[in-house]
Amino acid sequence: MTIPLVLDGAFAGEQALRDMIVARKVCFDHAPFYVQDGSGRIIQIGFQLSLYAAFQDARHVPIGEDPELHELVGELHRLCRVFFQSLDILKPCQYPDPPMHRVIYSPERRYRAEVCLQIPIFDRGHYGAKPDRRLEELLATAECLLLQLGAKRSQWEDQACTAPQSGMSCEGHAQAALGG
Repeated sequence: MTIPLVLDGAFAGEQALRDMIVARKVCFDHAPFYVQDGSGRIIQIGFQLSLYAAFQDARHVPIGEDPELHELVGELHRLCRVFFQSLDILKPCQYPDPPMHRVIYSPERRYRAEVCLQIPIFDRGHYGAKPDRRLEELLATAECLLLQLGAKRSQWEDQACTAPQSGMSCEGHAQAALGG
């Protein structure tokens, strides 16, 4: 991987990050990100990258000040921090506050107890602009790096991580996102 990961304040090293991804069975997917404009129309302005991390017990029901819930949310926030520190191209998408999270039981992941952290990816400099190829490449860069770190697309399978499906490298996606 030639995109250097900046782990400052997040993980002790790349292996610690990879270990967290495996231990928490981190998965991801994305969906369009919609907002309502001034005239009341719903428009797509970007994408929402969703990260999912599993509780140790798949039947866990977090209640109140659940320590494992706080631990999971913290681990996903640290993963986001790595991406925002490592990929300058994500800086325009960074929210001033940490992304929102929720606990879900998704059929795609066999109803395991998990935390979902959603990261909106849109052009903050041109809010309301339709997503363009640059934003698509930005999303592809983030997903490519997640795959290379061991995360899985949509659901966790206990097998070796597969390589990104497109023929373009993570660096190629990053370069395209920068307009080069």
